[in-house]
Amino acid sequence: MPSRRSVLTTATLVGLSGCSALSTASARLAAVRLTNTGSVTREFEFTVTVDRKMVYEETHAVRAAEDGATVELDDALPDRQGTITIKTAIAGTDISQETAFDDDNCYDVLVEYTGDNVVHWQSWHSDCDTFH
Repeated sequence: MPSRRSVLTTATLVGLSGCSALSTASARLAAVRLTNTGSVTREFEFTVTVDRKMVYEETHAVRAAEDGATVELDDALPDRQGTITIKTAIAGTDISQETAFDDDNCYDVLVEYTGDNVVHWQSWHSDCDTFH
């Protein structure tokens, strides 16, 4: 027969694991900017999924750094909350990057193509108004 302590410990662990399973992420994207520090124009294939559902999928031509172009997606992004995954692939290459946000923060993301890599730089805050 199990001791009272082991029964209480098991019940507590089961109860706590149930609570964490019920919590849901409510991450948000405040802004996304695409920049190309490489030497030639590239097409960025950019996708956003929220809770495993595709909510944004577009390809954007981004000129090279010497042309000074940055593509801002702020107004084009859906205003959705949840577990967010962003993915950037550079068309015609095998270069891609995927990043997930599964907390309750708001993110400002800079997607940088460096000529041989893609980096998702991000800053975050609990309030999206901080970025506007």
